[in-house]
Amino acid sequence: MFKFAVYIIIIYSILNPLENYFVEVVTYHSYLLFKAFTVVSHSEDWIHLNGLNIEVINACTGMIFISIFLALVFSLSKNIKEVLIGIPLILIIYFGNLLRILLTGILGLVFINNNVYLIHEIVGYLMAPLTSVIASLIYLKILSKMRDS
Repeated sequence: MFKFAVYIIIIYSILNPLENYFVEVVTYHSYLLFKAFTVVSHSEDWIHLNGLNIEVINACTGMIFISIFLALVFSLSKNIKEVLIGIPLILIIYFGNLLRILLTGILGLVFINNNVYLIHEIVGYLMAPLTSVIASLIYLKILSKMRDS
């Protein structure tokens, strides 16, 4: 457990300076997803929907959950092959994060007269941990199969 906590701190310390860059990346990728469903524009770290503006901030990049997942991978892996198997699963967390932003925006448009902050909190607290757990369970399943063979 101590090793896991140390890895979280180290990995997040490395990824944290990249959050400002990833804000623009996440904003753009979220914009592309919104384009499939509604009229949307974006500028820097803002997504502009029909009457709803979403600011993408550092926490929206998902770096904390990615750091936690990578700490799990490094803590459990016995060799480089096991690490390399886990790293692509970061995409599950990343795309789950984009889905979280998409759902927040769509539900925000539907319930625009209500508290959009509440929608953000509910979707955020459900989606972010859920995708991290899914990625972790997939990694543990793959790890188990690798070690059994």
